[in-house]
Amino acid sequence: MHVHLFSVKAKLRRLAFPLALLTAAAVGSEDARQLVARHVPWALTAECALAVFATVEVAVRELLLRLCGETHRCRIDGCRFRIRLTCPNAVQSRRWQEIAAAHPTHRLHHH
Repeated sequence: MHVHLFSVKAKLRRLAFPLALLTAAAVGSEDARQLVARHVPWALTAECALAVFATVEVAVRELLLRLCGETHRCRIDGCRFRIRLTCPNAVQSRRWQEIAAAHPTHRLHHH
């Protein structure tokens, strides 16, 4: 099961950028279509469509990359140290897991 999870994450990592582009293109195009139908000037339509495209592309890509990311935390009670990885492979994940477990300074949460 663990190997399968990494293969799914690897596929998601490879598809994140194309999926984000396709989604953003669809949303930006629909936005432009609606603005043109309302007789908004072309320059303003282009600006709005590009802004929507850029915003959606970044948001979708970030979401997909977060889904395939991992967080490794220190196992000492009260320590808030953690490492967030974006779509690591199995070797990278294990390496950073060991680093998180053995880090020298502990950030203890004081109540």
